[in-house]
Amino acid sequence: MKATGHCISIHILTLIVFLKCLTVSAGEGLDRRSAEAQSPAGEQRLQFMLSLYRRCADRTGRPRQPRRLGSNTVRLVRPSSSPPVSTPADPWHTHSVDYELKILPKEKLLKVAFVHLRAPSLRHQPISCDIAVTSRGPAGETSWGGRVVFRAEEQWTEMDITPHVLERTADRLSLAIQYRCVQESPQSSRRRRTRELSSERAQLREPALLLYLDDKGKTDWQNLHGPEPVSPPHSRKARQVGSIGSDIPNYLQKNSVVRNQCKLHPYRVTFRDLGWEHWIIAPYKYNPHYCKGDCPRILHYGYNSPNHAIVQNFINELANNDVPPPACVPYKYKPISVLMMEKNGSIVYKEYEDMIAESCTCR
Repeated sequence: MKATGHCISIHILTLIVFLKCLTVSAGEGLDRRSAEAQSPAGEQRLQFMLSLYRRCADRTGRPRQPRRLGSNTVRLVRPSSSPPVSTPADPWHTHSVDYELKILPKEKLLKVAFVHLRAPSLRHQPISCDIAVTSRGPAGETSWGGRVVFRAEEQWTEMDITPHVLERTADRLSLAIQYRCVQESPQSSRRRRTRELSSERAQLREPALLLYLDDKGKTDWQNLHGPEPVSPPHSRKARQVGSIGSDIPNYLQKNSVVRNQCKLHPYRVTFRDLGWEHWIIAPYKYNPHYCKGDCPRILHYGYNSPNHAIVQNFINELANNDVPPPACVPYKYKPISVLMMEKNGSIVYKEYEDMIAESCTCR
């Protein structure tokens, strides 16, 4: 049909513009020249976010079911820190850190956590660390503490600090983080032996901050793959597809043969092809699909076309062919998860809705 090719071009352009808009934020497609990946701590933070991504999305980028995070966005904020402070006589090791709490206008902060990263020394030994945190802000200082445990194979662990951060209104968080670690020996008897580790050599790096965010409401995205609402048997919505066509005399009896039928087509693209590999970390490939083909004169139930499309077909054929016939366009979509690098060095996991066309319609 006349409008089909034009409409396809519009939808492909819309998709490209939408993806381009993601560049307000910044693995296989990662440009390793980024500043975040150059330092050992930056590489470790990147590996943590890749691990989170693989837990929450499959290799094609589709979110795993059920969704595991309780939010659709996780932003890892790297610390801005002063040199660590310690003396041989002091068992506590201290990091002075600042975090930029970047929260966009539509984002709701649901949870905040530290990501404690194990330093290279004693990397394959089980250790446990006492944590003492002092927060400095306009209202004065507040303190809290906790304990983290690393098994021999673990390189990082999360620590929920939501109650201490959620009520803050400042856009920066300044903390003094102290920790004291002990090495736990393998349990050869009923008593587990421990050895206190020297504070002269850092056992934990300065922690990154995880912000769990939701940018469109929990109820909306949690119900994305839930069952579609069932209309009452006598409601108007129950007659939504083709209802006017069934009332037009001889409409369904007329012949309608379409050779190039409107249907879904695959289209695989890498973010390197688009020149975005320097800020999109995962997935490497993306198959958005697209809809192409001619819409038949008789739009049967399987097309899920609205009544307006049926009438528009008749207007084009019988009254005014300047009015275009219905076009072949996507009907249902699926989301994908994207791991990306922001300009300030933060790493973001985000679930974007309506990124993969799942079926087509004529409208």
